[in-house]
Amino acid sequence: MVSGAILSDIKLAAELSPRTQRAIAEKAVQVDYMPGIELYQQGDPPSPLHMLLTGRVKLYRQSRDRCQILALPANGDSIGAESLPTGGTSPYAATTLTQVRALVISTVDLQVLLDELPDFQEAFLRLITERLKQFVTLVHDLAFRDVTSRLAMVLVARAEVEGRPQDGGVLFDRLLSQQEYADVVGTAREVVYRTFKRFEDDGLVSMTRRHILIRDLDTLRSIGQQESR
Repeated sequence: MVSGAILSDIKLAAELSPRTQRAIAEKAVQVDYMPGIELYQQGDPPSPLHMLLTGRVKLYRQSRDRCQILALPANGDSIGAESLPTGGTSPYAATTLTQVRALVISTVDLQVLLDELPDFQEAFLRLITERLKQFVTLVHDLAFRDVTSRLAMVLVARAEVEGRPQDGGVLFDRLLSQQEYADVVGTAREVVYRTFKRFEDDGLVSMTRRHILIRDLDTLRSIGQQESR
């Protein structure tokens, strides 16, 4: 059993009743993962619920040699188990990008909690709905924004969520390789390289092996909001 206080950092559980939080704490197991660990694969049976305490994870779909990164959940987010209510297979894979600490609830225990706790069932439904909205937004961006706009949106989102004020801009960890950034925006690595170079030449972004510094967040946000088709 984990400490109930730790659930206050999890969006899914933060506003649940004390009784429900205690029930979740009794079922959850704290697990540490190294970088590069597959939490579950696309097409697997319903996965356990992972509530992230620290670290970053990528959610993605794979088709032969092509990959599309769907989201980059962080501290406080919950992933997995979306297919549990229907008994279907997992619609995407999840792999750790960094060291991750998570609270994990097995599918058996999760189903018990959903059956017995209406407020948790409602919160779980909101989680699935928010994930669906996130994926619908991704489909819209892939269809109606060009690569420059999509990459700008990704950088702005990361700056707003995890950026740290720095002289000259907003700094955050690079986290992804150029191939992974290409997998996020749905293009080739060479195109992402050229787009990053253009951002640097225009004074919008500075990059090192470990960090990205956003020098002009407003201009980058304006680029990200442009629709090309």
